[in-house]
Amino acid sequence: MKQSQVAHISMINSYNVLVEKINIDKIILSGLGTFSHSVEEKDAKKSIEFMIKYFQDMEMYEKCAGLQKYIDETFDEDGNYIENICDCEYPDIKEYNPIPICLICNTKLSRL
Repeated sequence: MKQSQVAHISMINSYNVLVEKINIDKIILSGLGTFSHSVEEKDAKKSIEFMIKYFQDMEMYEKCAGLQKYIDETFDEDGNYIENICDCEYPDIKEYNPIPICLICNTKLSRL
């Protein structure tokens, strides 16, 4: 596979995880488990902004809009995660991707 194909698949995979909410395990099991983002990296918002620029250059504007919506819902103006901290004493979790949500109060769980 060409380097440009791997880079594009990484962008599509990250888009699908962030916007389409496709389970990351399904992507990894497909054999195409490369990604262009990490929710744990220090500048996660910048990585997603880079993805938007990539999709703009590819004229894939629907993906740009989806990623911008994700940014607006996920980050504050300083690029920090917006956290609705779960107040449950014993949160229950069923899904971990892309961001764990408490099944009891239906809010995002704070990062450790």
